[in-house]
Amino acid sequence: WLEGRELKPPEMNQKRVARLLQKIHCSEPLLGMLKRMGKTPIEPITILQMLEKELDRETKELKVVQASLDFLGKYLTYITYDFPVVCHGDVNHNNWLLSNNNQLYLIDWDGAMIGDPAIDLGMLLYSYIPQDKWDAWLKLYGIELSNHLKLRMKWYFIAQVLTFIQWHKNKNRMEEMEKSIDDLKGVMGSIHL
Repeated sequence: WLEGRELKPPEMNQKRVARLLQKIHCSEPLLGMLKRMGKTPIEPITILQMLEKELDRETKELKVVQASLDFLGKYLTYITYDFPVVCHGDVNHNNWLLSNNNQLYLIDWDGAMIGDPAIDLGMLLYSYIPQDKWDAWLKLYGIELSNHLKLRMKWYFIAQVLTFIQWHKNKNRMEEMEKSIDDLKGVMGSIHL
């Protein structure tokens, strides 16, 4: 048990967030542990197939959802990454714990998977970092922002938001569902690849 607090959304822009996420993504021991647990890299086609099954008919009829699914299908073959890593899968600010002794931890590993680091990077950047600051944040993480990375982050973020929309709808959390729909409209309206 650790005493501490969750990070606040503006704190997601900190160097230590970028460095800890990079350390997790590069961790051979964590990767080995997930492999021993039987995890294999998640492929974009699998994500798209799961979405097709998961989304109900009514949700699929929303124009922004249709456009999003079309986008995911259109760019599926471009979402390639040859070095899968440990991905947390839910890097929202509530899962970052700053302990009382000023140590940062990423908690709640239920959704951990092996996959493209763009899964975590896209969720974090789209959710917390203004787009004009992505380059600087990614330099803290240790990589350059490329068009291929932008596409992969966008692809995974859209897939995750579609999942959130259906999850909120299933839980009858309509306000959160509407926020996710608005997030999706924002991303789909800003295709800068």
